[in-house]
Amino acid sequence: MQLVMLKKLFQTVILSQLLFLEFGAQCHYKLYMYDSYGDGWNGAYLEVTMNGSFVGNYECQGSFTLDSVYSTTGATMDFIFHSGSWDSEITFTIVDPLNDTLFSGAAPSDLDNLLHTSTSSCASPTGNCSGVGNVLYTNVTTNSADISWTPGLNDSIWNLRYGISGFALSGVGTQLINLQNTLVTLNTLQSSTSYDVYVQSVCDSGYVSSWNGPHSFTTGITTGTCGAFMIELYDSYGDGWNGGLIDIIVNGNNLQTITLQQGAGPEQFFVSVDSSDVIDLVYTPGSWPEENSYVVYDHTNVVIATQSGSGTSGPPNTMGLTACPLCVNPVNLSASNITPTDALIAWNSASGSMNGIWDIEWGLSGFAIGSGATISNVTTTSYLLTGLSSFTSYDFYVQENCGLNGSSYWSGPFSFATLPVPGTCGMYTLSLSDSWGDGWNGGYLDINVNNIVIQSVTLMNGNGPEFFDFPVDSGDVVSLFYNAGGWPEENSYELFDENNNIIASQSGSNGAGPMSTTGLIGCNSLLSQGNCGLLKVELYDDFCDGWPLYGASMDVIINGVNTQTILLPNGCGPETFLFPVDSGGIVDLEYSTTFQNEHSYKVYDQFGVLIHEKTSLDNNGNGPESTYGIQLCDSPSLIVEKEDDIFIYPNPAKTLLNLESTTPILSAVLRNVFGQVVLEVNENDVKVLDLSNISDGNYMLILSDGYKFSAQKINVLK
Repeated sequence: MQLVMLKKLFQTVILSQLLFLEFGAQCHYKLYMYDSYGDGWNGAYLEVTMNGSFVGNYECQGSFTLDSVYSTTGATMDFIFHSGSWDSEITFTIVDPLNDTLFSGAAPSDLDNLLHTSTSSCASPTGNCSGVGNVLYTNVTTNSADISWTPGLNDSIWNLRYGISGFALSGVGTQLINLQNTLVTLNTLQSSTSYDVYVQSVCDSGYVSSWNGPHSFTTGITTGTCGAFMIELYDSYGDGWNGGLIDIIVNGNNLQTITLQQGAGPEQFFVSVDSSDVIDLVYTPGSWPEENSYVVYDHTNVVIATQSGSGTSGPPNTMGLTACPLCVNPVNLSASNITPTDALIAWNSASGSMNGIWDIEWGLSGFAIGSGATISNVTTTSYLLTGLSSFTSYDFYVQENCGLNGSSYWSGPFSFATLPVPGTCGMYTLSLSDSWGDGWNGGYLDINVNNIVIQSVTLMNGNGPEFFDFPVDSGDVVSLFYNAGGWPEENSYELFDENNNIIASQSGSNGAGPMSTTGLIGCNSLLSQGNCGLLKVELYDDFCDGWPLYGASMDVIINGVNTQTILLPNGCGPETFLFPVDSGGIVDLEYSTTFQNEHSYKVYDQFGVLIHEKTSLDNNGNGPESTYGIQLCDSPSLIVEKEDDIFIYPNPAKTLLNLESTTPILSAVLRNVFGQVVLEVNENDVKVLDLSNISDGNYMLILSDGYKFSAQKINVLK
């Protein structure tokens, strides 16, 4: 069967060559175009120009196509190959009018311009078929347009081809031939659509000119009684929506499916709407949905919805847009009388109506309309939300419900946060500032209490200060982890304890942004640290994919009691954990998973000294070994205590710190929040510490009289 088909194909080629030779083949270039898969060239084509004028685009349809290009004696012919989706299937041969082969082979990657002086024996037609001029489009409506042109020197008949903008002249589009008037009306066009038009002269003896075009125009927008909504699609990466799409649903019926085929956008789509139509936009993700976003404009060109992708999810749906609502959306949204569990939300009627009916939708900040909790048929312009979670941010929206006349647009979101429930140690206050006055530019602080991030805060704009409160229980371990955005050197923060004393102050003057603050103890009691201080454990992962992927974790056992299970949630680490330890306390660290050659951990004592480091390599790739019997205080003389007979001032300090003690201080060591020694003085009786070279921040001062140690937190603030 295959031999028969090949034989027929060969016969077709030979017959075609004979026909070209017999009927003026000396005028034509021949294009032999093949596709090994048999489904055509999948968007690839050969573009041909003669003397710089466009002649046409040519492509294979199916397995094989033979086509020809007319040329005149001495004309400059240019062949340009345009790539498609499956160029590996493509081969073609170009033969000149004298049957010499100009090119034969697989689709090239570098056939940008194959220039050839035509060997045709056919002269230009008498009178020169120069083609038409001054192509115009007029009277463009939603479904029609008038196309007119100025005739050439020797033509009285014309051909016209048109189609959706970007169509290829080779066999695509709609063609009108043998037109005898220089004006034609195109009908049955699609509304709000861009079209391309080409016009060609037919001269004496049947010669044709090159196509004049493309000339582009866009049809008008079909509007309903409420005009039309406009939807703009964007892509942040600039490669289109990669299969993502939006279904436009009007009154429950799927009217249209739209997408951004390529580029960054915006690409605009119009939806004809009648008064009180309800429009839903349902997004379906493709690849890279986080790059997609869209904006919706109403019939007056006012933005009524803006949705964008975040994280790995695309933009949310937009539900319940009402066209030309007969009632006006409310204004002046507010929230007051906020407690840890309640908030009184309120609004005003824009129309002044005192007897309106209102619908409310609310939920956690950032929720999409249609996914929140709803409260319908509210007859007052305020409502008490109850049962809220403390220390949580919420959004709410309000619309007027006009019954049979539909609903107004949603107003909102209005955001508020419930108050925290004070801890046993009260409330800490965090103050954020920016020296330039444009906010933190994406930088933020994670507030970490007992190794759990309870809140992430930032300064959105301005100089600040902006204040954030959070509850702290006695003995809580509080850390502030800074994450840099743009211009981190402008950022700074201060932390105030329950008595409004500054206990942390960091600035970005070093150019890298303010330092993190770790290991602050609730109520500022040294005893809450354990009288041996804090044991620090750091977790690492060499492959940077975290510990949960392999079910790995570590149990922290103090005096035989499993106090906490810790792990590295993701990334490379380190993930830091702090534990208060008393004198005589014994700490065991039990690693739970074997056969992992990428995990490791480090253990530091109360002075920040590395005392243990375990890696998987030390255990033949079976995960790091457990560590047992850790004691911070090996003897009572090493117990860190706060002595009543030691007086340290001023605190906060600027350049000098005075030490007064009933016994001589022989050693003074100042460590930063990471346990690193920044100042050490060993004398017979230390009285003053010079802090002029110490940066602003929190430090631990450890003093020794040769028998025991004393520790106190110091704040340097210049």
